[in-house]
Amino acid sequence: MEPLLTSRKLLLVALLQSFFLIILHQSVDFAFWPGQSPHWLFAAYSLVIFLPSTLIFSSFTQLNRPFYIQLGIYALLFTLCGFYVGNQLLPGRAPIPSQAWPYPLIIFLASVLLIPWLTQNSRKRWLPSYDLLSQAMGRFLLVFAAAQLFTLSVLMLLMLWASLFEVIEISFFTELFSEPWFYYPAITLSQAIGVIQARSRSNLANQLFAICRNFATLLLPVLIAVAMLFFVAVLFSELDTLWQNGGSSLIFVLVGAIVLCLNLSGEALTQRPWYRHFIALGLLLLPCYLALSGWGLYLRIEQYGLSLARLWAVLIASVSMTVCVGYVWQLITHKATWYTRLSTVNRPVTLSLLGLLITTQTPLLDFRGMSVNSQIDRLSAGITQPADFDPRYLVNELGRKGLTALESLQNNIDDEQLKRRIHTALTLETKPLTTQTLLDLIDMPDAQKQALPQKLVTALEVFARHNTHLFNDATELMLRPIQLDNTPEAEYLFIANTQHRVELRVFYLGVIDGVQGWQSGYMDQKVYGAQSKDLLEALKTDNFEIVEPRFKDIKIGEHRLELHSPF
Repeated sequence: MEPLLTSRKLLLVALLQSFFLIILHQSVDFAFWPGQSPHWLFAAYSLVIFLPSTLIFSSFTQLNRPFYIQLGIYALLFTLCGFYVGNQLLPGRAPIPSQAWPYPLIIFLASVLLIPWLTQNSRKRWLPSYDLLSQAMGRFLLVFAAAQLFTLSVLMLLMLWASLFEVIEISFFTELFSEPWFYYPAITLSQAIGVIQARSRSNLANQLFAICRNFATLLLPVLIAVAMLFFVAVLFSELDTLWQNGGSSLIFVLVGAIVLCLNLSGEALTQRPWYRHFIALGLLLLPCYLALSGWGLYLRIEQYGLSLARLWAVLIASVSMTVCVGYVWQLITHKATWYTRLSTVNRPVTLSLLGLLITTQTPLLDFRGMSVNSQIDRLSAGITQPADFDPRYLVNELGRKGLTALESLQNNIDDEQLKRRIHTALTLETKPLTTQTLLDLIDMPDAQKQALPQKLVTALEVFARHNTHLFNDATELMLRPIQLDNTPEAEYLFIANTQHRVELRVFYLGVIDGVQGWQSGYMDQKVYGAQSKDLLEALKTDNFEIVEPRFKDIKIGEHRLELHSPF
């Protein structure tokens, strides 16, 4: 066995990690390799974050040679996962964070499950006992919490420091603390110092863990009572209400809290029979809860198909059901000692969960590909109507596979409105928003497009960036010159025809802070349903009239008071 890593070694590891994080950050900002290659960028980030962080947070115990060998193997595995995930993304198009999510969370959860395993196994004991794993997990969580608390304290101190000098109009420290070469070392060194301080106080850590166990012992019967009362209430309620109001996710949270507190309350279960019997009664209800949530999830999938969120919900529901059914099985087969055999369920489920989390970031269990296939198959089979199909979800959330499927779909469908929405989604999400991109989306004679004032086109670009919701489901975008006042310049009526309504905006020349420029205003009413078709047709054929307002405005100095419709 090797001694604990020295403080100097941990600080050196933290400094090296911050150095590589700065390089990766600058590669994105200044557009050099690997910043412009998402596959290499994600692979590098996976390695730079996982390897040093796992080493630092594993230093609460002695680390032997097998630990370093396994750490290298898993670092290579996560690097390959990062390469694969990055290869599925679309650089410079849809936002990378929304495409990549939940990859960072998966890496974090997998690391949390992996650290106890890496620190406790060896050649002679490749599968550590549950007691060793649970003790290592407890120590790791306490060390991790202490490190985060210390890091948060340091960041708050820096914010206070910068804010104090901002009061006297000295912005030097605000700018300094915002530089990557400053805050990356500050964060990584704070993490390392927090770990060093926490691991050297094992007695305090044991006391904190004992306090957590006492809290769990007190909370567990309350959670069971809430579960029982809620189950009785559900029997007299409509299940649709439960599913429509997000009840399924809350049930998962409740079940997770019960399972966590149950595993921390071992001593109370041993010493208090009444406590044990009450908990056992509540334990029998957990599979029923999960069955209700699972049924609601099944109905959502039947109605809308698979998506990333629903596939993750299926994974969470499956693991939760496995744990709860395993606990109930132990309760049935070992009535007197069931609470001592929870480890026979926890250990294999935890290792399986670790494997599943890693597999979801590989081609073996690709949730993005499964979601794309589900959405396209439902549309092809007529289960999903063209008006209900969301092309932006495919290109914005499902990365390269969603883009490829959408481009293929655009060439093979006959529905003109859906084809237009796909074209809009592909244009807005996969190309930079330029003047030409925006004008290509707008239905307007080419001669009128060429005659548009350049400042108006710039105003349209700004408007498009800040009002993307108007383009999300647009089946038609139009711009029409119109005269709404007595000025020589024409105004322009912007018409966004979506699946369910027509929205109108007016672009006009106005004065802002003494400078004349193009502004946009909106019409008070949005027209829905069948009336929207009549309105759109009237606007296309110029079948409308312009009327003077009944009430004039009141002008006081530079302020103008207008009469609006009553609420």
